[in-house]
Amino acid sequence: MVKRALLIGVGTYASEALPELDSPASDLKDWGRLLRDPGVGAFDEVRDYLDDDSHTVQVILYDFLKSADPHDFLLVYYSGHGRLHDGHRLYLTATDTNPDRLPPTSVPTDELRHWIDECRASELVLILDCCHAGAFGDLKQRGDRSRIVVVSAGATELAHEGDGYRQHALPSAFSGPFLEGLRTGAADRDGNGIISVREAFEYAAVRMVDRERRQTPQMRAAGVGDLILSNAPRRPELIPGDLLALTRSGLPSARVLAVDELSNWAHGKHRTREQLVATFETLETLERDPAERVAERARQALSGRLRVARAEVEEEPGSAPPGEPNWAAGSTFYELNVRFFYDSDGDGHGDLRGVTEKLDYLRRLGVDCLLLNPIMASPAVGDGWAAADFEAIDEGLGQPSHLLELLSLARRQGLRVVLDLVLNHTSDQHPWFEASRSDPDGPYGNFYVWSDTDEGYAEADDPLSSRGAGWTYDAKRRQYYWHRYSRHEPDLNYDAPEVHAAMRDVMDFWLRQGVDGLRLLTVPYLFERSGTSSKGLDETHNYLRELRSWMDSTYPNRIIVAWSEDWPEGASSYFGTAEHPECHLVTYASLMPSLLLAMRRETHRPVSRVLAQMRDQPGDRHWAVFLRNGDDMPLGLLHERERDELLRAYAPLARMRGATGIRRRTASLLNDDRGQLELAFALLLSLPGVPVLYYGDEIGMGENLSLPGQLAVNTPMQWAPDRNGGFSVAQPENLPAPLIHESIYGYMAVNVENQLRSRSSLLHVVEKLIETRHAWPAFARPGCRIVRSTNPAVLAFLRGEPADEVLCVFNFSRYPQTTTLSLSSHVGHRPRELMGGAEFPKVQESGDYDVGVAGHGVYWLSLAPREARPA
Repeated sequence: MVKRALLIGVGTYASEALPELDSPASDLKDWGRLLRDPGVGAFDEVRDYLDDDSHTVQVILYDFLKSADPHDFLLVYYSGHGRLHDGHRLYLTATDTNPDRLPPTSVPTDELRHWIDECRASELVLILDCCHAGAFGDLKQRGDRSRIVVVSAGATELAHEGDGYRQHALPSAFSGPFLEGLRTGAADRDGNGIISVREAFEYAAVRMVDRERRQTPQMRAAGVGDLILSNAPRRPELIPGDLLALTRSGLPSARVLAVDELSNWAHGKHRTREQLVATFETLETLERDPAERVAERARQALSGRLRVARAEVEEEPGSAPPGEPNWAAGSTFYELNVRFFYDSDGDGHGDLRGVTEKLDYLRRLGVDCLLLNPIMASPAVGDGWAAADFEAIDEGLGQPSHLLELLSLARRQGLRVVLDLVLNHTSDQHPWFEASRSDPDGPYGNFYVWSDTDEGYAEADDPLSSRGAGWTYDAKRRQYYWHRYSRHEPDLNYDAPEVHAAMRDVMDFWLRQGVDGLRLLTVPYLFERSGTSSKGLDETHNYLRELRSWMDSTYPNRIIVAWSEDWPEGASSYFGTAEHPECHLVTYASLMPSLLLAMRRETHRPVSRVLAQMRDQPGDRHWAVFLRNGDDMPLGLLHERERDELLRAYAPLARMRGATGIRRRTASLLNDDRGQLELAFALLLSLPGVPVLYYGDEIGMGENLSLPGQLAVNTPMQWAPDRNGGFSVAQPENLPAPLIHESIYGYMAVNVENQLRSRSSLLHVVEKLIETRHAWPAFARPGCRIVRSTNPAVLAFLRGEPADEVLCVFNFSRYPQTTTLSLSSHVGHRPRELMGGAEFPKVQESGDYDVGVAGHGVYWLSLAPREARPA
């Protein structure tokens, strides 16, 4: 059977009586991509035609249907305006259609129905995505031919476009969910690996009801009840299910057989690196089998024929990321704590495979890179900030093969992955520290900062505000060791060349797995010097320059990210210089406190103070900006009066305050006010650099103040109004932290599933902002120019270059405001809103531009000349 598809879209019309449509172009693009995909539609031939006249469309349809062979499977799709003539006859419009003369200027569906009845193809699917599509007549019943007609709306109903404008338009209200079911495989209800027309239709119909679309799609069949439309995308198995079942058998003889079968399977052709690693992990588990004959057979397999393959896999680097030197520019990062994101195996804790299972959600959200909080083995469950083994994954998060699987499948979806790495210290249970304590003259004796007294570094900066930094006596070594954080987290001695080499080996280990970069936490505190704050010393910058040089030569196209608890002015030192680069991305922690001050005082000055410090950097270096993360919101950078003001306003209760600041999430800090939340996200996504979203903030998750410390803002992701918020099927007592049950932030009210159903949800707003940001090159360019505003409540700045410039306007007052902006370099330009396409008045000769903004309102306005705007 040959699968052939004809896709016709009409969005441009000569007649003013027919409004132009933005979705048909997007419909054809997305339908074509999925049907051509060999893993999904697997169509042999896909033809698409956009914006043709009525005669051309009729000829195209006639020739396509007339030329069919009996063994063909045909799919015909139309997206455009549908019009009724004489109240009941349906016509499909074309670019030259005149609504007052429908029969001679459009495509009569009565004629189309006749051509379909006479078509020789054994199987045919017609999809009409237009208004009044339900008026299409019934097809003839023929025993040797199967026909299915899918219409997106009833005979008297309108069909709706998707969201967006022009080049930012999404597929139509019907095609969007229909294609989603095919693309994600979610329409495959019975899990048989294929998707029928009915399955895709029913998935779309339910989604349209969920999303409150007032149109009723219909499906009619002639000759057969259903037809197979596409394959369901499948995640490749690491190890076949039947082999895994054998390894778990209660019979030792079956587990011995499993060892032999696994060994044979691993030697098969086209095994991926992650599949081989999973095989070795499974055999290592069987080495510890209580049945000695099973354990012995596993040892024989690993030391015998698999020994060479295992050595080759361990030496072989993971697949290199795509070769884009400056890929971070224009990206959006999504930071998540794996243990709290999604539990794939029902043990109660989130894991790497849980992240893999949610890649479709992350891709839909529009993010480009996942930033995983520390996954290294740590003695403190759920912590990870002090490694007991830098080259092992923490218990419960998964196996190395699961990380390789995540990296592989993320890359297929166009997503990058960056890992957090704590540089400054280890756990006191790390083998290095145990060896350093036990053997001062041994190879690890100088790996940590030891002293005979506890009097050094009295002036050192304390990141935990006098709760961590200091010396602790070790009775075994009979010396004191230095720790910047807690006594369980001894600092590494970066004055020792051996530590440089060891930590470079650690970085090499993870980069060889295929990760796209590393965020270096605690980087300001690597060196200590008496009489100084021991923060951001010259020695630190020398070390980062060496590290960057090694990265550029060994792992080009990977990135290192510096974490700095400073204002941008101070944090910028971690970029290095043009001649001596250091980190590709640098974060700073002062945006959210400044935003809250601006909201509180209803003036933009706290935020513009931050913006003024975000100086332009060389083209391969970018700011990384965020609102909140899994730590306390720090207040140490603010003046005492500002700190007191924020504490009174945003943390009036003692339990809202942590060791270094406020332990609340973005939504609760802004009192779940939609205007303030939308302003906050729009500001984040329009600032120069790379925005970083923290998991759950996109749906407005709150915190659980009954939990200690930073656990309050690290609760399980709320996926659905189901058991455990859809996070896990385990018993609630086995979760890493209790879910939020009560208040407006409880999982029954705030969850992904509910917000996907509501077009007005915060999630949809964030999706739209990210999508618009990606569509406009201005947001990927460096730099930001503040525009003079006569109203202190209104902030305006320019992004991009003259050919694609965007004006961003924010009102920090709760009340509507007017202001005059100085746009003298844009005289004659007519600003246009990016998402809806609304045009604003021209900038007059004086350059003064009056604009009104709603309370906590936001504008993103294109100032590019009309001919230079994205098409």
